[in-house]
Amino acid sequence: MNNQALRAALLQFDVRPGEVQHNEAVVSALLDECAACGAQLAVLPELWNVGYDLTHLPQLAQNLRQGSSAQLLMRKAREHGMYIFGGTIAEQKGGSFFNTALVIDDRGEIIYKYRKLHLFPNGLKEPDYFKPGDEWGLVETPWGLFGLAVCYDLRFPAAIQNLALRGANTLIVPAQWPTVRAKHWLLLNQARAVDHQIFVLACNRTGHDHSGKYPGWSVAVDPLGELICGGEEAVAPGILLADLDYSVLPKIRASIPVYDDRLRILDEIDDSQL
Repeated sequence: MNNQALRAALLQFDVRPGEVQHNEAVVSALLDECAACGAQLAVLPELWNVGYDLTHLPQLAQNLRQGSSAQLLMRKAREHGMYIFGGTIAEQKGGSFFNTALVIDDRGEIIYKYRKLHLFPNGLKEPDYFKPGDEWGLVETPWGLFGLAVCYDLRFPAAIQNLALRGANTLIVPAQWPTVRAKHWLLLNQARAVDHQIFVLACNRTGHDHSGKYPGWSVAVDPLGELICGGEEAVAPGILLADLDYSVLPKIRASIPVYDDRLRILDEIDDSQL
């Protein structure tokens, strides 16, 4: 495996609220398509298995490892020898529910989980149903350290900066981001890439349901903020392929050494002046 190059696939489709078996069937077919295209890593949208049918979480939420959705991703990762950033699923643990991202390696093992920190209050009323996580989303991969942010997390620059300061070279963003704020979605993903000189792989859903209309607009962004792929409205289910070249990172970071300069300046500031 060439750790300087990565072919990633972003899976976007119309998530049907509450229809777990249908959503799993769509994802299964799309993951097979990813493998046929030579993808080494796949990224899914937020809550791809249940959608925003939050009032039925007691019936729909799953155990993290034994649930059918996680088992599907583990099986496909093992079958195709690919890493899967499994969007998020509705996780039930004890009497609580979490909006949880899974990371599965090419052997089909769950190697990390990240529970969404910033729960969206408006319209979807996530805080009424989910508990927030309490850990940063950082996971080691063959291509370096990857950070995780879920949808609304993207609007909190300090959280993303924390991931970059800890060494992340790529940000994975599963989302259900509505069409009405699609320009913000594109702008924020590009801004996070430029701010921290990282790659961004952001996967959004398509279609519409009771919670709103969703444009797709999944994107891969390079550390200069340029689109590698995506940024267009989609209706039909499908994948977007992005080839990432990690050999460019040292040159980009050397040309504008924002983190070296940031740390040097902060070290020179006298706290009494603040």
